[in-house]
Amino acid sequence: MQQEELEEKVTMLEELIQGFIQRITIVETEMPEFLKSFLSQYKETLDRITSRIETANKRYDDKKIQQQMDELKDVVSRVPKVIGVKNHHHFGVWSKSLVIGVVAAFIITAGSFGTALYLNHQNDRLNEEAYNFWLVRAMYPKTAETIITGLKDDPNVFIAKAEKAMEKQQAIAAAKAVADQADKEQKAARDNLKKVRSAK
Repeated sequence: MQQEELEEKVTMLEELIQGFIQRITIVETEMPEFLKSFLSQYKETLDRITSRIETANKRYDDKKIQQQMDELKDVVSRVPKVIGVKNHHHFGVWSKSLVIGVVAAFIITAGSFGTALYLNHQNDRLNEEAYNFWLVRAMYPKTAETIITGLKDDPNVFIAKAEKAMEKQQAIAAAKAVADQADKEQKAARDNLKKVRSAK
């Protein structure tokens, strides 16, 4: 049975080679004159290969090959089906650059957003101050004129007087808040005292 298979394979190979040789002869007839010498050398090489294949087929020992295949199957059957693999991930140069770029972009975006919020808050405060001065100018034109004149004449002295006046107003407001808180606490203490006396 194996001998028949071998003979069948050899005949198939011979048919393939004969078909190949026929194709080469067709190509030879269609090729220009300067390639014919190359194809003739190639034909000789194919003939040599064919003769070597035939001699190799004659020396073909299928028992030895079957024995090697059985050994290979035995080795494959002994290989474990599950193999544990340690997985280790590390960032490459490109990945590190990407992460650094994303972090830098995030920091720049956050800084820009924070700056925009701060500037928006400052703008709102300046608009409120400008509106307040507009009200002073509308309701007290003489006061507004005095302020404008003072800023034109000697701005540093005028700003220093304004800062002292603001500090004084803030101190008065703080003292008034403390006094109001003390009044509230005193009133709460009196009410608590009244409740205690009335409870007797």
